[in-house]
Amino acid sequence: MTRAAHMFPLMVLCLGLLSGTAANAVPSRSQERVEVFATCSGRLAALATRQRAWDDPDAAENERLRDLFDLMVDTILPDALRDGTAETQPRQWRTNGWSEMAVLLAEADYALDQRRVDRAHRLLEQRLRICRALVL
Repeated sequence: MTRAAHMFPLMVLCLGLLSGTAANAVPSRSQERVEVFATCSGRLAALATRQRAWDDPDAAENERLRDLFDLMVDTILPDALRDGTAETQPRQWRTNGWSEMAVLLAEADYALDQRRVDRAHRLLEQRLRICRALVL
């Protein structure tokens, strides 16, 4: 399916998100939406990259979700640009999401203190739950 073919279902999804129980999680301003979606894209990209490195079969699903968040960014970005968002800002938000997850993944894997490992796992799960709640 082409990117253009995804646009109508995506708009329906976004409207559903705004009118359903996830309405509290999805900001009303286009700039904030782009930030949330780009951050989630980066988070899922970092996780999927790690999963691919470990031959984890869940990588494909996280890549699919990352692509969905990228599509939502692309869909809402024109409005955000009109509202004053810099054209390069979504890339920075994606990078921030990636970095956030990379630090937590490293902490979960390499920390010597079990409390830090447990905290990293909790934060990883929390961040992913926030993103998945927006689209699932």
